[in-house]
Amino acid sequence: MPRATTSRSPSPPWRSTIGLKVMMAVSGVVLVGFAVGHMLGHLKMFEGRDAYNAYAEFLQGLGAIKWAVRLGLLAAVALHIYCGIALSLRNRRARPVRYEAQRLQRATPYGRAMLLTGVAFVAFLLYHLAHFTLGWVHPEYFDGRDALGRPDVYANFVLSFQEPAITVLYLVATVAVSMHVAHAASSMLRTLGLSSGRWRAACERLGPALGILLMVGFAIVPLACLLGWLEP
Repeated sequence: MPRATTSRSPSPPWRSTIGLKVMMAVSGVVLVGFAVGHMLGHLKMFEGRDAYNAYAEFLQGLGAIKWAVRLGLLAAVALHIYCGIALSLRNRRARPVRYEAQRLQRATPYGRAMLLTGVAFVAFLLYHLAHFTLGWVHPEYFDGRDALGRPDVYANFVLSFQEPAITVLYLVATVAVSMHVAHAASSMLRTLGLSSGRWRAACERLGPALGILLMVGFAIVPLACLLGWLEP
Protein backbone atom coordinates (compact mmCIF):
# COMPACT_ATOMS: atom_id res chain seq x y z
CA MET A 1 0.00 0.00 0.00
CA PRO A 2 1.58 3.35 -0.97
CA ARG A 3 2.55 5.52 1.93
CA ALA A 4 0.68 8.79 2.16
CA THR A 5 2.83 11.83 1.67
CA THR A 6 2.17 15.43 2.43
CA SER A 7 3.55 18.19 0.30
CA ARG A 8 4.56 21.44 1.86
CA SER A 9 4.62 24.52 -0.25
CA PRO A 10 7.90 26.41 -0.05
CA SER A 11 8.02 29.44 2.20
CA PRO A 12 7.75 32.82 0.50
CA PRO A 13 11.18 34.35 -0.13
CA TRP A 14 10.61 37.02 2.51
CA ARG A 15 10.07 34.35 5.18
CA SER A 16 13.18 32.32 4.38
CA THR A 17 16.41 32.85 6.29
CA ILE A 18 18.09 34.26 3.20
CA GLY A 19 15.13 36.55 2.55
CA LEU A 20 15.20 37.85 6.11
CA LYS A 21 18.94 38.51 5.87
CA VAL A 22 18.54 40.37 2.59
CA MET A 23 15.68 42.51 3.96
CA MET A 24 17.72 43.24 7.07
CA ALA A 25 20.72 44.21 4.93
CA VAL A 26 18.70 46.47 2.61
CA SER A 27 16.96 48.21 5.51
CA GLY A 28 20.37 48.56 7.16
CA VAL A 29 21.76 50.28 4.06
CA VAL A 30 18.88 52.77 4.23
CA LEU A 31 19.47 53.47 7.92
CA VAL A 32 23.24 53.81 7.59
CA GLY A 33 22.76 56.18 4.65
CA PHE A 34 20.40 58.29 6.74
CA ALA A 35 22.83 58.26 9.68
CA VAL A 36 25.65 59.58 7.49
CA GLY A 37 23.41 62.30 6.05
CA HIS A 38 22.14 63.21 9.52
CA MET A 39 25.71 63.47 10.79
CA LEU A 40 26.73 65.75 7.93
CA GLY A 41 23.72 67.95 8.65
CA HIS A 42 24.71 68.27 12.32
CA LEU A 43 28.20 69.37 11.33
CA LYS A 44 26.62 72.52 9.85
CA MET A 45 26.43 73.68 13.47
CA PHE A 46 30.04 74.83 13.02
CA GLU A 47 28.88 77.23 10.29
CA GLY A 48 26.94 79.23 12.89
CA ARG A 49 23.39 79.99 13.96
CA ASP A 50 22.14 81.48 10.69
CA ALA A 51 23.43 78.63 8.51
CA TYR A 52 22.10 75.91 10.78
CA ASN A 53 18.68 77.49 11.32
CA ALA A 54 18.39 78.04 7.55
CA TYR A 55 19.22 74.36 7.02
CA ALA A 56 16.60 73.31 9.60
CA GLU A 57 14.02 75.61 8.00
CA PHE A 58 14.78 74.10 4.58
CA LEU A 59 14.18 70.58 5.93
CA GLN A 60 10.91 71.60 7.56
CA GLY A 61 9.78 73.21 4.31
CA LEU A 62 10.06 69.98 2.33
CA GLY A 63 6.45 69.16 3.20
CA ALA A 64 5.29 65.90 1.64
CA ILE A 65 8.86 64.86 0.84
CA LYS A 66 9.78 65.19 4.51
CA TRP A 67 6.90 62.96 5.58
CA ALA A 68 7.65 60.42 2.86
CA VAL A 69 11.23 60.19 4.13
CA ARG A 70 10.04 59.88 7.73
CA LEU A 71 7.60 57.11 6.87
CA GLY A 72 10.26 55.34 4.83
CA LEU A 73 12.70 55.50 7.72
CA LEU A 74 10.04 54.27 10.13
CA ALA A 75 9.35 51.33 7.82
CA ALA A 76 13.09 50.61 7.55
CA VAL A 77 13.49 50.64 11.34
CA ALA A 78 10.46 48.36 11.83
CA LEU A 79 11.64 45.95 9.13
CA HIS A 80 15.18 45.91 10.52
CA ILE A 81 13.94 45.12 14.03
CA TYR A 82 11.54 42.43 12.79
CA CYS A 83 14.20 40.69 10.71
CA GLY A 84 16.73 40.89 13.54
CA ILE A 85 14.36 39.32 16.06
CA ALA A 86 13.17 36.65 13.60
CA LEU A 87 16.73 35.65 12.67
CA SER A 88 17.85 35.62 16.30
CA LEU A 89 14.97 33.34 17.33
CA ARG A 90 15.52 31.09 14.31
CA ASN A 91 19.24 30.75 15.04
CA ARG A 92 18.60 30.03 18.69
CA ARG A 93 16.19 27.21 17.84
CA ALA A 94 18.50 25.72 15.23
CA ARG A 95 21.85 25.75 17.02
CA PRO A 96 22.99 23.70 20.04
CA VAL A 97 23.94 25.70 23.10
CA ARG A 98 27.59 24.60 23.00
CA TYR A 99 27.98 25.53 19.34
CA GLU A 100 26.39 28.88 19.97
CA ALA A 101 28.73 29.56 22.88
CA GLN A 102 31.76 28.69 20.75
CA ARG A 103 30.48 30.89 17.93
CA LEU A 104 30.07 33.81 20.31
CA GLN A 105 33.59 33.35 21.62
CA ARG A 106 34.92 33.64 18.05
CA ALA A 107 32.76 36.65 17.19
CA THR A 108 34.00 40.23 17.28
CA PRO A 109 33.10 42.42 20.27
CA TYR A 110 30.83 44.38 17.93
CA GLY A 111 29.05 41.20 16.86
CA ARG A 112 28.52 39.97 20.41
CA ALA A 113 26.96 43.32 21.35
CA MET A 114 24.61 43.62 18.36
CA LEU A 115 21.42 42.97 20.31
CA LEU A 116 22.40 45.28 23.16
CA THR A 117 23.51 48.11 20.89
CA GLY A 118 20.40 47.67 18.75
CA VAL A 119 18.13 48.03 21.78
CA ALA A 120 20.16 51.03 22.96
CA PHE A 121 19.80 52.65 19.54
CA VAL A 122 16.00 52.27 19.51
CA ALA A 123 15.72 53.70 23.04
CA PHE A 124 17.98 56.60 22.07
CA LEU A 125 16.03 57.23 18.86
CA LEU A 126 12.81 57.62 20.84
CA TYR A 127 14.51 60.01 23.27
CA HIS A 128 16.09 61.95 20.40
CA LEU A 129 12.70 62.42 18.70
CA ALA A 130 11.10 63.49 21.99
CA HIS A 131 13.95 65.95 22.57
CA PHE A 132 14.64 67.71 19.28
CA THR A 133 11.64 66.89 17.06
CA LEU A 134 8.65 66.96 19.41
CA GLY A 135 9.98 69.09 22.27
CA TRP A 136 8.55 66.80 24.94
CA VAL A 137 11.90 66.56 26.71
CA HIS A 138 13.62 69.80 27.81
CA PRO A 139 10.83 71.98 26.36
CA GLU A 140 12.47 75.08 27.83
CA TYR A 141 14.90 75.05 24.89
CA PHE A 142 12.45 74.08 22.17
CA ASP A 143 10.36 77.17 21.43
CA GLY A 144 13.10 79.77 20.97
CA ARG A 145 13.21 81.99 17.86
CA ASP A 146 16.16 83.62 16.16
CA ALA A 147 16.34 87.23 14.89
CA LEU A 148 14.53 86.24 11.68
CA GLY A 149 11.67 84.59 13.56
CA ARG A 150 12.76 81.06 12.65
CA PRO A 151 12.80 78.21 15.19
CA ASP A 152 16.18 78.58 16.89
CA VAL A 153 17.29 74.98 16.49
CA TYR A 154 20.91 76.07 16.87
CA ALA A 155 20.30 77.47 20.37
CA ASN A 156 18.25 74.39 21.28
CA PHE A 157 21.24 72.20 20.47
CA VAL A 158 23.83 74.35 22.21
CA LEU A 159 21.83 74.93 25.40
CA SER A 160 20.89 71.25 25.62
CA PHE A 161 24.44 69.99 25.18
CA GLN A 162 25.79 72.48 27.69
CA GLU A 163 24.18 70.21 30.29
CA PRO A 164 26.70 67.44 31.10
CA ALA A 165 24.04 64.77 31.71
CA ILE A 166 22.50 65.26 28.26
CA THR A 167 25.90 65.24 26.55
CA VAL A 168 27.00 62.08 28.35
CA LEU A 169 23.76 60.36 27.35
CA TYR A 170 24.29 61.29 23.71
CA LEU A 171 27.92 60.20 23.79
CA VAL A 172 26.98 56.79 25.21
CA ALA A 173 24.31 56.43 22.52
CA THR A 174 26.83 57.46 19.87
CA VAL A 175 29.22 54.72 20.97
CA ALA A 176 26.39 52.15 20.89
CA VAL A 177 25.29 53.19 17.39
CA SER A 178 28.88 53.18 16.15
CA MET A 179 29.52 49.68 17.51
CA HIS A 180 26.34 48.46 15.83
CA VAL A 181 27.33 49.96 12.48
CA ALA A 182 30.93 48.72 12.79
CA HIS A 183 29.69 45.13 12.63
CA ALA A 184 26.54 45.59 10.58
CA ALA A 185 28.02 47.51 7.63
CA SER A 186 30.48 44.75 6.75
CA SER A 187 27.90 42.06 7.47
CA MET A 188 25.27 43.54 5.16
CA LEU A 189 27.80 43.77 2.31
CA ARG A 190 28.51 40.06 2.73
CA THR A 191 24.77 39.33 2.71
CA LEU A 192 24.30 41.28 -0.51
CA GLY A 193 27.19 39.43 -2.14
CA LEU A 194 29.41 42.50 -2.43
CA SER A 195 32.18 41.25 -0.14
CA SER A 196 34.07 38.80 -2.31
CA GLY A 197 37.26 38.52 -4.29
CA ARG A 198 39.53 41.52 -4.25
CA TRP A 199 36.88 43.64 -2.51
CA ARG A 200 36.62 41.39 0.53
CA ALA A 201 39.37 43.02 2.60
CA ALA A 202 38.06 46.51 1.86
CA CYS A 203 34.49 45.52 2.77
CA GLU A 204 35.66 44.00 6.06
CA ARG A 205 37.41 47.26 6.95
CA LEU A 206 34.48 49.42 5.88
CA GLY A 207 32.33 48.58 8.92
CA PRO A 208 34.84 49.60 11.61
CA ALA A 209 35.89 52.66 9.58
CA LEU A 210 32.28 53.78 9.17
CA GLY A 211 31.62 53.16 12.86
CA ILE A 212 34.55 55.39 13.84
CA LEU A 213 33.46 58.07 11.37
CA LEU A 214 29.95 58.17 12.81
CA MET A 215 31.22 58.16 16.39
CA VAL A 216 33.52 61.13 15.79
CA GLY A 217 31.04 62.99 13.60
CA PHE A 218 28.14 62.67 16.04
CA ALA A 219 30.22 63.23 19.19
CA ILE A 220 32.04 66.37 18.12
CA VAL A 221 28.99 68.68 18.20
CA PRO A 222 27.84 67.81 21.76
CA LEU A 223 31.45 68.05 22.97
CA ALA A 224 31.91 71.42 21.25
CA CYS A 225 28.80 72.73 23.02
CA LEU A 226 29.83 71.32 26.40
CA LEU A 227 33.36 72.74 26.12
CA GLY A 228 32.14 76.17 25.04
CA TRP A 229 33.41 76.03 21.46
CA LEU A 230 29.86 76.67 20.29
CA GLU A 231 27.80 79.28 22.11
CA PRO A 232 24.05 80.08 21.96
